[in-house]
Amino acid sequence: MGEMYGSKFASQWGAFDETGAWWAELQHIQPAQLALGLRRLRQQIQDAARQNDEAWPPTPIAFAALCQPKPEDMGLPDEAAAWREASGNAHQPTKHRWSHEAVRLAGQAVGWWELTHGGGENRAERMERRFRREYAALVNRVMAGEQLQPRHLIGHDSQLNRAEQAERASREAAQQQAEAAGMPHRMNSEQGMRSLRAALGGR
Repeated sequence: MGEMYGSKFASQWGAFDETGAWWAELQHIQPAQLALGLRRLRQQIQDAARQNDEAWPPTPIAFAALCQPKPEDMGLPDEAAAWREASGNAHQPTKHRWSHEAVRLAGQAVGWWELTHGGGENRAERMERRFRREYAALVNRVMAGEQLQPRHLIGHDSQLNRAEQAERASREAAQQQAEAAGMPHRMNSEQGMRSLRAALGGR
């Protein structure tokens, strides 16, 4: 900070963190996140210099916010783009080439049937809020270094006997047909009755 802001930082915060304000905000920040925050500060300083403006040191809480990765930093679409992708391809989730597995998993968590039968505006808003929560949790897992495995990569057939392999293949085929038809992975009794009536022509 002293190298980037010179005396402006020292005059405001001193040579050391005497009050503990910076430690309080940054103690849970990982080194990679600190590096990200510093890169963003340098960018801000460069942008200000190009506009003949002057950049001032951030507060501890503002710098901590700069250290938080965004989905784009990890190669994921932002929440708005992820929602558009999930809601726009919920009718054929198995045929769409997803930009990231987190988008598909968040859509699946909300339910493909629900996304294609959203109903009124209020329900659509509730589904979008739920999708954003699911997606944010998945993004946090990616940022923590966790690999989100596609469904077909979980487990290996060599670990199953023939009967288990046949059962798994049958279950996955049924699930793929359900998803292709826009039906959810799990349905409550009311949703099941609606789907059954629709299949029987509304009887």
